[in-house]
Amino acid sequence: MIVRCKHCDSVNTFDQSNPYHAGFANQGFLYNQSGSCTLVWSSFDPSYEALVGQVHPWTLGPPGWAKIEAALLPSPDGTPWRSSNPPRCASCHAPIGRSIGEGEIYYFEYDGSVLLDKSPGAREFASALKPTSPAT
Repeated sequence: MIVRCKHCDSVNTFDQSNPYHAGFANQGFLYNQSGSCTLVWSSFDPSYEALVGQVHPWTLGPPGWAKIEAALLPSPDGTPWRSSNPPRCASCHAPIGRSIGEGEIYYFEYDGSVLLDKSPGAREFASALKPTSPAT
């Protein structure tokens, strides 16, 4: 899939045919502050539910997101995962989409993303939480 940046006209390529729909897959997603990595998890993961209850991520409000954001380890590049972080252009770092906090339900999967709900034997949401989180 190709997403052309409206700011610099650069091509951003993703190894997916369409943006993924979090609702159809019962998943949550966040982008890191750099906007270059995606965290993906199951809406039914026990550690996720321990933090916010049995609620789908795309329906969370600010209090739910605050709990999740405070509990998460930093992304691989050391920046925080935030519900307000949009996906960003690899060249100029301008937003190329919207964040889940803005009501977006479709997401892009960057190379090197943290996929906790994508394959057999995938890590669980708890692996992305700080050791002091009550859900671990």
